[in-house]
Amino acid sequence: MQTVFEQLNERRKTLLGLIVDDYIQTAAPVASQHLLKHPELKVSPATIRNDMAELEDLGLIARPHTSAGGVPQDLAYRFYVESVASHTKAPRIFQVLVQEALHQDEADPEAWAREAAGVLSHEVRNVGIATVPRAFQARIRHVQLVPVRDVQALLVLVMQERRVRQQRINLPQPFTADGLIDLSSALNAALADKTARDVRAMVEAHQADNGAPRLIMEEIVRLVALEEEQEAERHYVEGLRDMLSQPEFTSGDRAREAVGLVEDTDVIKQMTADVPDHGEVRVIIGNENRQEGLRHYSIVVGRYGVPGYASGTIAAMGPTRMDYARAISSVRYLTSFLSGLLDALRDSPE
Repeated sequence: MQTVFEQLNERRKTLLGLIVDDYIQTAAPVASQHLLKHPELKVSPATIRNDMAELEDLGLIARPHTSAGGVPQDLAYRFYVESVASHTKAPRIFQVLVQEALHQDEADPEAWAREAAGVLSHEVRNVGIATVPRAFQARIRHVQLVPVRDVQALLVLVMQERRVRQQRINLPQPFTADGLIDLSSALNAALADKTARDVRAMVEAHQADNGAPRLIMEEIVRLVALEEEQEAERHYVEGLRDMLSQPEFTSGDRAREAVGLVEDTDVIKQMTADVPDHGEVRVIIGNENRQEGLRHYSIVVGRYGVPGYASGTIAAMGPTRMDYARAISSVRYLTSFLSGLLDALRDSPE
């Protein structure tokens, strides 16, 4: 059985692409007289009208009446994404902006996510979303014990992606500064690259040991578990004002709906949960969204990171009349650039 797109001849495919492209730019129904101005269409006005009637019958465009202009439907945007927009490369000026905004020498994945959301929203003139990269399992990178007083020390725990947790702990006996340095070295040798589960198993294997190492490892397990629990909640959303400036949101009801969606943490989680593999970009258009509240919107989403190390999500959100070519190329470039930053961070010395 032929798909809707396979039923189109080349002329009608070209016509549909022009309708979508014009509507994205103008937000106004595209009239047949306007389409005659395109040099790609060397046909009569009657042919264009007949072709538009066929596109309407196939559910690709909608027209209030026969002489009205055409408005693309979700199926038309899907055709446009698959045949045109997916092959666009991010412009050089956007690449430069990304490179200037996200600095490798900062070694701060949270700052990278914040800047990525901002630069994406500016480029697509809609909402940009970036989640802070999350380790598949938080792993210990470095442990340091800093003397505070008598039997109290400050435990500094550095995890993957340079995340830091600090906690004051009471030791079972006093330690000199040199003693804490030696204890830190021993813990680093034993715990480097270990997960909370690994450390918990080590603690359980030495139940009879009630000394400082056991106490410290129990606190490390707690801190790593806390990091894993909170890590999934961090994300940045930028560009709501840009999206609300689109013609679709002149209605107060639509604007309030958009604000509610963007401010709803559960919606953001849902939006960024169903992401493709690294290096791919997924486009979810209108009614393809599983969440009813997002049926008037399109999402362009990609995953960045290093498999087996850490992963985050980049997404652009806007009305279905969004510039898909710009959004897809921007998300694709950002996922690639951020993956490179995380890869370099993983391989960098302490």
